[in-house]
Amino acid sequence: MLISAIAIVFVFGLLVLVHEFGHFITAKKTGMRVDEFAIGFGPKLVSTKRGETVYSIRAIPLGGFNKIAGMEKGMDEDAGDRAYWARPVWARMIVILAGSIMNFILPFLIFAGVFFFNGIQTPSNAPVLGQVISGEAASQAGLKDGDKILSVNGEQITSWTNFVQKVQNADGKILKIEFIRDNEQMATSVVPKYDEQAKRALIGVTAPVDVKSVGFGESIALAFATVVQYLPNV
Repeated sequence: MLISAIAIVFVFGLLVLVHEFGHFITAKKTGMRVDEFAIGFGPKLVSTKRGETVYSIRAIPLGGFNKIAGMEKGMDEDAGDRAYWARPVWARMIVILAGSIMNFILPFLIFAGVFFFNGIQTPSNAPVLGQVISGEAASQAGLKDGDKILSVNGEQITSWTNFVQKVQNADGKILKIEFIRDNEQMATSVVPKYDEQAKRALIGVTAPVDVKSVGFGESIALAFATVVQYLPNV
């Protein structure tokens, strides 16, 4: 629960921070005066001034904010033509839109990084154990990631689908499994257990995946296609 809460705070904070950074950098580039760029909210923990801008870290780690001079007419009159309302309409539009644009750029960069460093993972139908979950029946029987299943109760296994069917139909029954590990044929016995949530018998293994490496250009294209795919749900 604590880890989930921390993850939610981190993701939300990152989204807001990137959003505000979009406003910040475009305000700077279009000649506006930015008085403060803060990470977080609440009391200041640390702050430093560089040029005309105060950069601060605050106590509540939920994103951040910008203080751009002249965001409201009549305020920060000392900013002159560098106030938000004194800049051209096109400049103000860029600053306003930049936050939302950055929230599209962030997932694009994340997807591109995932594709480039991890490749494309697709489910495989080979009779090979992808992951053996610790503490479950398969793990207790000595099965390990990457074991290739040869047979169940003497019947040849030719695919992952075939293996899953044998397991699901054997609730409470002992299954003698023959498999290959490091070019050595081995055997073990496992008893599938019925899972109320999944509504079927399980032994605690996942399907294998095929990993295809992709180059920089392809990772960019895949990231773009993925972001476009999710746009209707935004």
